[in-house]
Amino acid sequence: MTTEEPKYCSSEEVIALFGDISDDPDDNLLSVAIDNAKSWIEAKLKKHYVPIPTDIPQGLKTVAIYYASSDILMALYHGEEYQSLMDYWFNKAQELLDDYIEAYKNSEAEAEELVAHQMVKHSHGRTYNQKRGRGLWGR
Repeated sequence: MTTEEPKYCSSEEVIALFGDISDDPDDNLLSVAIDNAKSWIEAKLKKHYVPIPTDIPQGLKTVAIYYASSDILMALYHGEEYQSLMDYWFNKAQELLDDYIEAYKNSEAEAEELVAHQMVKHSHGRTYNQKRGRGLWGR
């Protein structure tokens, strides 16, 4: 039994963001851009110890659409206009993803976005030697 990986966004959602553009991205470009968006999202979530969701929340769908749009603009256009548009969508995606991570860490995320476990923090835990009364701490 194989389980299908969750989709962060669809080709239709990415194209809808552009509206009517002169160069339509082909299916392969859309697929690669969506895969890249997924990789960006999951890498950043893992980096910050935020679990990869099994059901994609709307906030992460929007992030994926923005990342994919940024990739498509980079592939289709050149010049000053494209750079500002690409930076806009990429930076917007980064901001939204950072907000999602912060909400998760601060337990302010929506109920369906939280998982059963939270990060374990050991910053105030005593070391092995401290617990056993050894070394400078045991005197």
